[in-house]
Amino acid sequence: MTFDNKCVENIVKEVRKEQSISPKLPDDNFINYVKEGMYNINDSVGCMINYDEDLEARALLKNYVLYANHKRTAEFKELYMTDYVKLQVKYNVDTSI
Repeated sequence: MTFDNKCVENIVKEVRKEQSISPKLPDDNFINYVKEGMYNINDSVGCMINYDEDLEARALLKNYVLYANHKRTAEFKELYMTDYVKLQVKYNVDTSI
């Protein structure tokens, strides 16, 4: 899976600002969390999501990064399962066959 590096960088900047993250923590950690979150969400939904256009998916991704930063991804998945389901329904495209 390839990632749009510009999108990843923008999300990292947003996360750092919104969550008041110390500048002492390296960006590399957050870049990895964003990529892991993108992969996790895309894999669960079953398609490639444009996080610049889909603000619901973007918010879910930023919450993933928050939980990943605190090593709480298992808790995140329990709490946000309904958001995953909403995205699955949104991106479910039935064929006409």
